[in-house]
Amino acid sequence: MKKIRNAFLTALLIAASFSFSGCFLIENKIVALDQEVEEAQSNIATQYDNKLRRIPELLSTVKASKNAEIEAMISTIEARAQAAGQIKLDASTISDPDQMEKFQKAQAELNAGLGRLLAVSEQYPDFKFPDQFTNLMTEIEGANNRITVAQTRYNKAVKEFNTYILSFPGKLCAKNYSKKVMFQMDNVDVTKPVGAMELNFD
Repeated sequence: MKKIRNAFLTALLIAASFSFSGCFLIENKIVALDQEVEEAQSNIATQYDNKLRRIPELLSTVKASKNAEIEAMISTIEARAQAAGQIKLDASTISDPDQMEKFQKAQAELNAGLGRLLAVSEQYPDFKFPDQFTNLMTEIEGANNRITVAQTRYNKAVKEFNTYILSFPGKLCAKNYSKKVMFQMDNVDVTKPVGAMELNFD
């Protein structure tokens, strides 16, 4: 009887040991996936910051235009850039669908304003926009392209993370983790003609 009890206790200890080590491995996997998401999110945030830093310089190149339509757009874009800069893309944002929606809406509105400014610059061939304006618009479009690439990588990392923590065995050890929000890949291309995108200048 004593031998049976000892064997039973031994089996329990072995099972507990395997259970602990298994959960430890699962937890490590979740942490690794979470770090990949955070790195991808950080890369996107860096590109957004690079883009926002160029906008004041872009607007300063046309502030002396003395053109009422352009001056009105400058004010609109400045307000939208300020609004976009106030919503930071961080770990708390990517875990909150409402904040992610606000972030993406602010960025889309900013892109729409920049697209309209570019369209107006092309509609006034007699109005001399500085070469610096064209160069900065090219840099901003390059930043948008890098953002799109970074968003694609981020969405891939988020999909893998979400799938793992919601599936067996990941969900057994994922109580301290929540789903991340993916990006909606519908960024406005600032190089599109004005008729090809929705513009809202309230």
